Amino acid sequence: RRVLHRRPNRLRRRVVRECSVEIPDPGETVERFLLTLRVQSGTYIKEFISGDEGRTRPCVSHLLRVPCDCAALDVLDVHCDPLAEEMPPQ
Repeated sequence: RRVLHRRPNRLRRRVVRECSVEIPDPGETVERFLLTLRVQSGTYIKEFISGDEGRTRPCVSHLLRVPCDCAALDVLDVHCDPLAEEMPPQ
């Protein structure tokens, strides 16, 4: 819903190239974790985490089977992979 007012509601395939998880305070119940992703340009990160009310699949919320929200978002690096940016067949 965050981008619906400026983007048509259509299928956009994107690739998650790398993913790592760090749990800062491991315990019985994990309430926060650090997710580091390397993704294809144009990937909506917040929607990938929350699922955007079912519009984004797969998503972190669906994979963990609990609601998830993005508390903070930092861009750590920008890579230039011209051949890797080609879209997979639709």
